Amino acid sequence: MTVTRGQHLLGKMLGACVLEKLLGYGGSSAVFLAQQHNPDRKVAVKVFLPRPNMNAQMQKDFYQRFLHEAEVACQLDHPNIMPVYSYGEQDGLPYIIMPYMSGGTLSEYIAKYGALSLQDALWYLQQIASALDYSHEHHCVHCDVKPANILLDSNGHIVLSDFGIAYIAQSDEGSTPVRNPDALRGTPDFISPEQAMGYAIDGRSDIYSLGVTLYYLLAKNLPFKADSTLALALLHIHEIAPSLALIRADVSPAIDEIIHKALAKSPEQRFQSTGAFFAAFAEAVNAAEALPVTGKNARILAHQTSLLSNMACGPPGTGRSRTRIAGGALLWLVAIVVLFSGGYMMAPIVLGHGYVETSVTPEKLATNTSGDLLTDHDDWPESRTFFYNEQQKQYHILNTSLERVPLRAIYQNHKYSDFYMTVTMSEIHSPNNSSDYYGIVFRSAPDQSRYYLFEVRSSGGGQYTLWRSDNQWMTSGALPPLAMYTGKRNTVTIEARGNTFSFTINKHKIGKTFSDPSKSPLLTGEIGLCVEEEGTEIAFSDLYITPLKR
Repeated sequence: MTVTRGQHLLGKMLGACVLEKLLGYGGSSAVFLAQQHNPDRKVAVKVFLPRPNMNAQMQKDFYQRFLHEAEVACQLDHPNIMPVYSYGEQDGLPYIIMPYMSGGTLSEYIAKYGALSLQDALWYLQQIASALDYSHEHHCVHCDVKPANILLDSNGHIVLSDFGIAYIAQSDEGSTPVRNPDALRGTPDFISPEQAMGYAIDGRSDIYSLGVTLYYLLAKNLPFKADSTLALALLHIHEIAPSLALIRADVSPAIDEIIHKALAKSPEQRFQSTGAFFAAFAEAVNAAEALPVTGKNARILAHQTSLLSNMACGPPGTGRSRTRIAGGALLWLVAIVVLFSGGYMMAPIVLGHGYVETSVTPEKLATNTSGDLLTDHDDWPESRTFFYNEQQKQYHILNTSLERVPLRAIYQNHKYSDFYMTVTMSEIHSPNNSSDYYGIVFRSAPDQSRYYLFEVRSSGGGQYTLWRSDNQWMTSGALPPLAMYTGKRNTVTIEARGNTFSFTINKHKIGKTFSDPSKSPLLTGEIGLCVEEEGTEIAFSDLYITPLKR
């Protein structure tokens, strides 16, 4: 009888964790569900387990990569990047302790439930893009973005994991990037052309891999398939991906073009940030909802022909015809085959069991105020920075972002036009007694490209600001009724009718009725909560909305 790798470690204690269940294993490691003591919680423990046929040098390389993963993850603090609680070595077994993600991987979800809807894909892309933008801002290129490295919790929120082959890029402006041998250790199905060729890489390599990932999430198929690693690398370097619009009726030419831009052979022709990729995709998805299907195939075929005719001529930086490969590049491709076949590719960790379906449901209509909306856990984000306290019936936002970067929690899938809203806000923590900014988002577009924000701030005796995110309108003033400092509660009400708004705080009306003077006021959208200032924690409670008739 074959014994699954890692099975012999069940019941063993590593650090303060007892290994209870084998969740999955890869080429050099296994992941266990474990019970941690002090604090008392369920965690995932990744244990380095070299294969018997690895020689000493291969074991050393894998061990260094294992430690590299822990060290890189410890330097990155983002709600969509898998954190590391701790790591160490015991009885010759290096290990990493991480949060347990009960939802499995995006790869498993697609295998079980099929391709994502456009709105589901938008939801996941937003989170992945946010994680990668943060990583790239900190000069870290992931190098192995793929669905198997994207983990879900039971509420459908994701974290990007496995920074074992992450590349720390040059941070000095004007420095010349160099070839990165570790770049060859990505996964062939998702590898960028420059990564396959061994050229210098930056965050745009991750954008290509994210483009392949999005293609797979929408098609349940990869854009390129081949019988060998070398042939697959050549396809990534030279061939254009098949049109998604020929596979799915709801994929418009605009959506198809955006995905192909992310998959451009030259980094300069791709989106220059994952945030820009997400924003373009969100705009195209929203526009596609109004497209008629009739006659679409003809437009798609013409679009695909255009893509083929405008395809980049060769791999990035070569300037050669797409039918030729420089001799030096061919050596790098041979190196890929050697590295992958020799066990250097990090095999995906195969997780299983416990997935909770998180497909976005049809839009829910707001018809009454039957309960506190904050208790609707399915449609509020939950993570280390967004969490609900059942005992106190409060939804917390802890801003761990950089200074003055707002953190927004959006009540997904619920749109409101004219409404009466009330919510109570309480300051839990304020760093160094600094001025805090927090408030309410309303009439937000799904991609948060446009919204109103009513914000209070504890400075100057209390102030408020009402503004549009596209900077078309802003008004502000004094807010004497604001109860300031830690532990104080402030109850805000908003009445929104068309382009006019009125506000009260602690039963005191704020100024007069405000009107958005622009020619295109925001008339409908989602609501949410917002906290600025690094280290600030705000608790929100008793959020009720009553739709109004004009």
